[in-house]
Amino acid sequence: MKRCVFCLENGVLRADQILLRGKRVYACAPRGQLVEGFAAIAPYACVGSVSQLSRESVAELDEMVEMLGRFYRETYGCERWLLYEQGRGGGGLTVDPQDGFPIHTHLCALPLDIDLHAALAERFRSVSIRGTVDLANTVDGPYLYVERRDHKDRRDARLYLPSSPETRRELESSRVRPLVAALAGMPERGDWRDYPGDAELEAAVARFEAWQRVNVAPRR
Repeated sequence: MKRCVFCLENGVLRADQILLRGKRVYACAPRGQLVEGFAAIAPYACVGSVSQLSRESVAELDEMVEMLGRFYRETYGCERWLLYEQGRGGGGLTVDPQDGFPIHTHLCALPLDIDLHAALAERFRSVSIRGTVDLANTVDGPYLYVERRDHKDRRDARLYLPSSPETRRELESSRVRPLVAALAGMPERGDWRDYPGDAELEAAVARFEAWQRVNVAPRR
């Protein structure tokens, strides 16, 4: 089995890539910056989906989402941005069936305004929810979670669920990134191995550190 990228003890993520550290979850800037500012929020424990996290972990995750939203507004001038999670492990799957890496959930955040809902609603059953806080009580299988937020903290959060055995298998092996890249007009960035985005990664880390020094009080 391949090393898990999001288990920090494996050392795949450099220390400077960790943007925020909480008690249960952290936020990082991973390689494969589809656009500068792409971030992932993950638990320290190797858990398969956000729907399996404790209430305390989800609350901490949401705090980090709020902070990233401030960063996107104040650094990139975003009026809207995108969040998504591929909940492949929501049904108990622990290893990716295609690439063989451990499934360690992470909520992706991007300073992009694209309508991922319209593309996914054609393929899967859609359920509107309040946000990540509802996942634990709503799903017991694989899913896609997509949320659009704006600068006034208005949210459009939806859950995409399978409607057949075929769409369940599709959700367990789905790749949202190529779809996001295509909708953003950058299909060549759909696979991080083809476009690692190292220049964007270095710029995002530097911008976040500069923003954090001014806007975030250190924890005591």
